Amino acid sequence: MRIQTHLPLALLGLLALVAPRAQAQQLDYARTLHGPNMVFVPTMGTNRGPIFYTQYEQVAPTNSTTLGDLRRIIVNLYPTAHRPVAQYNNFLTANGITDAKQLAIPTHGECAPTQAIKDLLAHMPEGFKPAALLGTYPIVCKLSLYFLPEEEADVRAMINAGPVMTLRGSVPLCDESSPLVRVPEINQRLTNDGVLTTNTAGEVTGNSWNVLYESARLAQISPSLFGTSDPQVGWEVYVKSYVMDLTAQTAVMSPATASQPQYICTPEPLVLQFP
Repeated sequence: MRIQTHLPLALLGLLALVAPRAQAQQLDYARTLHGPNMVFVPTMGTNRGPIFYTQYEQVAPTNSTTLGDLRRIIVNLYPTAHRPVAQYNNFLTANGITDAKQLAIPTHGECAPTQAIKDLLAHMPEGFKPAALLGTYPIVCKLSLYFLPEEEADVRAMINAGPVMTLRGSVPLCDESSPLVRVPEINQRLTNDGVLTTNTAGEVTGNSWNVLYESARLAQISPSLFGTSDPQVGWEVYVKSYVMDLTAQTAVMSPATASQPQYICTPEPLVLQFP
């Protein structure tokens, strides 16, 4: 256990990390649901969260639009779970969940035109060459294609023959069996020891130096509360759950954070790819 031998160094390293900061909503990987070409991960304490899609299908409109002397087609990249949309709706209904409707692109990857479609329309002037556009949920991304009227048959033939855009991405999820720091139980132990109190707003509060020292001591006594065989890792996760002011010697944990465990994430990225 590193805490006992390296506690002073660990404390010094944390001083730069415990300044006031916003608490991010954490995903509850233990309640991950897998549907047909879908992965749903709720946020802690809710049945609402993002759905990530693992299979996609490109869809082109029947008609092109006319812009001056040019024609235009916008090809959409849909999740196959929405074609038909009944697959998606049934997944939500059957599990009693709410989709947060967050697009994975461009945060976790990008779309691009294929080399073949770029070569076909290489003669188009700048600003009218094939270009990937941001999608509108659930369309992950779009491909804008401008061409001359006499080229429409060739463009449609290429769209019908196969993919004219690519998707490459990786969503940084955690393994569903990732260990947990048992925050509510740790708080209760420290409350019993007189280190923490809960104010009328539901915030867990204490003296910052006492919280640092006594939580480190508890990690040595009861390492199972801190989620790993090396309790210092879990202890650091726990300490970062606070907003601390070392000058005023205060430590405050929000009610939402205090009510749920914190993950020690074992990375298991979700790969996004088309085709």
